[in-house]
Amino acid sequence: MHIRALLIGRFGLLLCLAASGNAVSSSPPATQEIVPLYASNQRALAMLTLGDGPPAPVVFDTGEDMTWLVTPYAKHLKLNVVGSRPLVDEATGKQSTVPLIKLPSPRLSGVAVSAAVPTMMIDYDEPDMVGVFGPGAFNGRLVTLELSQHRVRVGPLTPEALPRGKASPYFHHLPAMTIDVAGVSALAHLDSGSTLGLGLGRALMKKVKLKSPPVIVGQARSVSGEQDVYSAQIDGDVRIGPVILHDPQATFTGEGQGANVGYDIMRQLTLVMDPAGQRSWVLDPADLVGSLDQFVGQFGPRTIRVEGGKLIHQRQGRPAFALTYLGGDLFEMPETGDRIQFYRKNGRVIRLELINAGGDVVPAERTS
Repeated sequence: MHIRALLIGRFGLLLCLAASGNAVSSSPPATQEIVPLYASNQRALAMLTLGDGPPAPVVFDTGEDMTWLVTPYAKHLKLNVVGSRPLVDEATGKQSTVPLIKLPSPRLSGVAVSAAVPTMMIDYDEPDMVGVFGPGAFNGRLVTLELSQHRVRVGPLTPEALPRGKASPYFHHLPAMTIDVAGVSALAHLDSGSTLGLGLGRALMKKVKLKSPPVIVGQARSVSGEQDVYSAQIDGDVRIGPVILHDPQATFTGEGQGANVGYDIMRQLTLVMDPAGQRSWVLDPADLVGSLDQFVGQFGPRTIRVEGGKLIHQRQGRPAFALTYLGGDLFEMPETGDRIQFYRKNGRVIRLELINAGGDVVPAERTS
């Protein structure tokens, strides 16, 4: 049994969930699938379908290790209650019990997720969503969140697909990384469901150099209470992987000295997650090991070469485009918005997948 404690929960929800579980996809496809995301009020929405029912918006939330639906929607669909689960509100310490429901053939924007683990039914009112799904819905697969491209890529969890470099372990079943807040290290949840940019625990108000004293700017609402939210401007740089924020505004809420990286900042990151292994990678262009020559070759109709110190992609009979390295053997064509993911075996690049701006995945094996 594990109790999860969040500094800042989704939409201000501050929850602790007992007996965390993850969904498991059966017979996953051998290639990547794309879950399109749609922006709404600084949140990323996917379309949930249950069985043959109509699509409905749910938030894709890396700050949530469970699946839940709001009570009115679940009751409208007459979903079966199959049990219950304890719930603890971190904001107030109040304990309650929530019903568990089973979802019939759930899919996120056409990509199957598992119905094996029941879903929570929570009394919560949001105008533009009916629930929340986390990356654990694709447990056993590799999940790449590209908010800048408005999508989630879900692919096979294989050694050649893993990013090179050291992974960061999950913290309380959620993707996390250590960030630098004006010289102070803090363990931060990577929370795409948070509408706050940079959130810090109130204990950091006394440790981090600020340009002015914090002021109360509102309250964070949870399922059973509220707590004050403070705001202040950091005096110095905040480093979050490859992203550097200069003198950013931060919010302070919750106990402790943890941190929370929300939607606005995560749009600048590419986050790769292995929910089964409880680990994640934030891609960084600085992690390139070796020369660009390792990617050079013929991949079906596509040629990869180096010109003028840049990696070039050209499909037969098409214009050539320079590639920008993003980290984790992932490149982008800035002119088109397309991305190319390279894959390795025993350290050697053996194939690529081009993911175009429309969400199509085009694989190509290395032929020379």
